[in-house]
Amino acid sequence: MDDRIVNQFAIFSVMSDPCALLDDWLRRHPNLWRKVVNPAEIKWEIRDKLDQANITERELFPGLDGLSRWLKRHYSPRHPDARHFNDIN
Repeated sequence: MDDRIVNQFAIFSVMSDPCALLDDWLRRHPNLWRKVVNPAEIKWEIRDKLDQANITERELFPGLDGLSRWLKRHYSPRHPDARHFNDIN
């Protein structure tokens, strides 16, 4: 079994047919899903909260791929206008 499926507890596995196209399924079932768009200015706050819950690239994408994604995000500078939501200044 794929490590990603194991680590994600199959949360992101919705298709029973491996040949099915997700876009087609979504079009046929519009009442079963919704799109959520988060404003860009709260991106880092959401990332911080997900990190606190241990929902990171390392968990969702096990192996070198997830580790390298997490390291890149963790050590990349944030946008200069973004403030950490826990900063006390």
